[in-house]
Amino acid sequence: MQPQNQFSLFGNVQVNEAEQNSEVKKKREEFATEIRSRERNNIINNKRLAQNNQTTTIPESLPLIPSTLPQDLQLALKAQQEQLMKRSFTFEDFPDILQKIFSSDILQLHYGVTGLRKMLSVESGAPIQQVIDANLVPKLIDIIQKEQIPQLVLEAAWALTNVASGTTLQTQSIIDKGGIYLFVKLLSSQYRDIAEQAVWAIGNIAGDCTQYRDLILRVGGVDPLINIMQNAPNKNTIKHCTWSLSNLCRGKPIPDFKYVKNALPVFCKVIIDETDPEVLTDACWALSYLSDGDNSRLQTVIDSQVVPTLIKLLDHSSLQLVIPTLRILGNVVTGDETQTTYVLNQGLLLKIPKLLSHDKKAIRREACWTISNITAGSINQVSQVVRDSAILEKLFTLMTTDVEEIVREATWAISNSTKHGTNSDIQLLVQKGLLNVFKQLLEGEDTQTMTVVLEALLNVLKRGDQDFKDDNYYLTQLEQMGVISKIEQLQKHQNQSVYQKCFNILEQYYEAESEL
Repeated sequence: MQPQNQFSLFGNVQVNEAEQNSEVKKKREEFATEIRSRERNNIINNKRLAQNNQTTTIPESLPLIPSTLPQDLQLALKAQQEQLMKRSFTFEDFPDILQKIFSSDILQLHYGVTGLRKMLSVESGAPIQQVIDANLVPKLIDIIQKEQIPQLVLEAAWALTNVASGTTLQTQSIIDKGGIYLFVKLLSSQYRDIAEQAVWAIGNIAGDCTQYRDLILRVGGVDPLINIMQNAPNKNTIKHCTWSLSNLCRGKPIPDFKYVKNALPVFCKVIIDETDPEVLTDACWALSYLSDGDNSRLQTVIDSQVVPTLIKLLDHSSLQLVIPTLRILGNVVTGDETQTTYVLNQGLLLKIPKLLSHDKKAIRREACWTISNITAGSINQVSQVVRDSAILEKLFTLMTTDVEEIVREATWAISNSTKHGTNSDIQLLVQKGLLNVFKQLLEGEDTQTMTVVLEALLNVLKRGDQDFKDDNYYLTQLEQMGVISKIEQLQKHQNQSVYQKCFNILEQYYEAESEL
C-alpha cells in the first residue's frame, strides 16, 4: 500500500510527456551539433589557404605546354615559366600585371596570369578585392573557357581558387560568373594538374557555406572527385580530394543524401587505408555527417569493415581526429540491436572509461552521448554498460563534478538505463549510489538536467513497485533522504516541464490535494 501523505499540487498545466521528452532530447542534440560545427569550422578556416604555400606540382601525363604549338612559342613559354617560378610579385606590380592580362599576346598574357596567381598566393593580405574590382574574375573565366594553352588554364584556375579563399561575398563573384559549373567541368580535365587545381577550388567554395556546397552538389561535383581519388597517382592527390570531398559532405543542414551517398564507402576505405592524421581527420568528419541517418546508412558503414579501425583510432593522439571518430561510432550505435551489438563486440566499451576521463571537454561530452545511445538500446546492451564498474564510476563522477553540459549528457546516459535496463540493473545502480547522485542534481540550477532526473526517478520507482510489493524500498529511501520533500518544493519551479515531472511522481505515489 502506498503512503497516504498529503502534498499540495501547484498549477494545472498538462504537458504531453512524450512530446516533452522529445523536446528535451532535441535541444540536447542541437546543442552538441552547434559545438561540433564550431570546432570543424576552425579546422577548415586554417586549411583553405594551405595550397598557396605549395610550390611543386605533380608529374604530368600530358604537357601543359603542348607540342602542337609553334616551336619558338613553346621554348619562349617554357623559358618564361622558369623565370617566373623564381620571381615574387607584390601589389606594386599590379598595374603591369593588369595590362599584360588584357594583352592579345600569348607571352604577355602568360606573364600576367602567372604573376597574378603568385600575387594572390600569400598567407595574408592577398589583393582579392582589388582583383575583383578590376573585373579580372570574368577575364580569368574566359581564359579557362577558351582552353588555348593548358598552362594558361592552370594559372587562371589557380588564381580563381585563391579568390575563392576570400570572404563569402568575394567567393560569390566567381559563382555569379558560372565558376561552379566551370570548376566541376575541370575536375574531368585530362591534365592532372588542372583537375587537381579544380579539386582545391571546389573545396574552397564548398567550405565557405552550405549554400555554395549545395550548388556544387546539384551540378554533379561528387562523382568526378571520387573518380580522381580512386585513380590517384600519389598520397597528395588523395589528401586534397579527401579534404574537398569532405567539405561537400559536412555542414548543417546536412546535404541531401542522394547527392553524397556515393562518397560514404569511399571515406570508409580512406579511413581503413590511410595513416596521415590530416587525411583521417577530414575523412572522419565527413563520415560523421554521412552516418547521421537511417539504419541503411549505418549498415553501409558496418559492411565496409571500417568499425574496427575506428575503434583503434579512439587511442589516437590527435584530439581533432578522436572527436569525429567517436561521433561516427555514436551514430552507428543508434541503429538496431544487431548493429549496436556489432559495434560493442568490436570492443567499444573498453575505450569508454579513458574517454570519459579525458582532459578535453569535447571528448567527455561525445563519450557520454555515445553511451546514452547504447543505454537507449536493448536490455543486454544496457546491462553491459551498467555492469561495467569503470564506466559507471566515471559517469557518476561526471554527474556530480563536471561542467553543466557534461553533467547533462552523463545524466541522459544513466536516465536511459533506468528506462531500458532490467530490474536487476536498477538495483545495481541504486546500490552504487544513484539516488544520492540524483539528490545532488536536484539541488542544481539546470532545468534540463532536473527534468531528466525526475523522469529517471519515476522509472526507478516503477521498478520498485515490481520488486517490492508492499513497501517500495526506493520510495522509502527517497523519503529518508529528503528527496520527496525537494520534489514537493520543485512544484513551484517556473519551468513547466519540471512542474509536470514532479506532479507525475506525487500524483502516483501520494494522495495529493490540488490547491486549485
